Amino acid sequence: MSSEQNLRGAAWMTLGMLGYVVNDAFVKKTVEDLDLFQTIFIRGLILVALLTLLARARGDHHRLRMLRDRRVGARIAIEAIGTCFFLLALSNLALADMTAVLQLVPLAVTFAAARLLREQVDWIRVATVLAGFVGVLFVVRPGSEGSSPWFLAAFAVVVLVTIRELVTKKISAEIPSLVIALGTGLVITVMGGVVSIFEGWGSIEAEHLLLLAAAAGFLSVGYVASVNAVRVGDMSFTASFRYSILLFAIVLQIIVFGEVPDAMSLIGSGIVGATGLFSLHRERAVLATVRRG
Repeated sequence: MSSEQNLRGAAWMTLGMLGYVVNDAFVKKTVEDLDLFQTIFIRGLILVALLTLLARARGDHHRLRMLRDRRVGARIAIEAIGTCFFLLALSNLALADMTAVLQLVPLAVTFAAARLLREQVDWIRVATVLAGFVGVLFVVRPGSEGSSPWFLAAFAVVVLVTIRELVTKKISAEIPSLVIALGTGLVITVMGGVVSIFEGWGSIEAEHLLLLAAAAGFLSVGYVASVNAVRVGDMSFTASFRYSILLFAIVLQIIVFGEVPDAMSLIGSGIVGATGLFSLHRERAVLATVRRG
């Protein structure tokens, strides 16, 4: 991929991470009152309605038959399984801690891209991802009092997300990202509805609907932007911009939940932010050199 494509991929990835983490915050806030899968089902109904309207506005609704593509089907199945593990972990871990574990994904994706997709990964890209991971360790601190067996569910998500991204890279460019997002939303909504029958339903208030409408809006951004990021740039480059989600998560943890991270978490977040800025600066420098040449 060219440096210009990588920069676009980085922008898409950062936007996707913002969409995901704001959705997570609204969901976590809602499940304080409602059962988890009831929450997912209601959010899913809003999400599917929103994405359907967008698909019709863009003329992509005529391409829904492309959901029968086997790679799209595999991606959606992996997403659904990963969502189950993710929601279990999210319900039992602090938002910043949960997000921090998922920052193993850039490491896994970078090495998977190098070994399986034959992307050219130099030592600087690897060092940048590893530096970001060090920042994550400052936040998670394995073996500390904050450790929990629910971290295992988060680690399962890391594996599944890595596989999902490899599958996404192989999906034909003719299939719109919005269609893939809509298919994903449909499956997860149905899953939430089925499980909610056994889990039970609580009383729904206007505040819950507003929170879930906001969650659905941000999740739609996360779905579409993250697919675009994988398609546009090198996975080994855009992977490091997944670290931006940790910064967003800590800010939201302060604003939404009133929980101020400790000094170690803030140091780790600073390291994560620095790695992203370095990657962005380096790719811009490469692009400027190419243009001058």
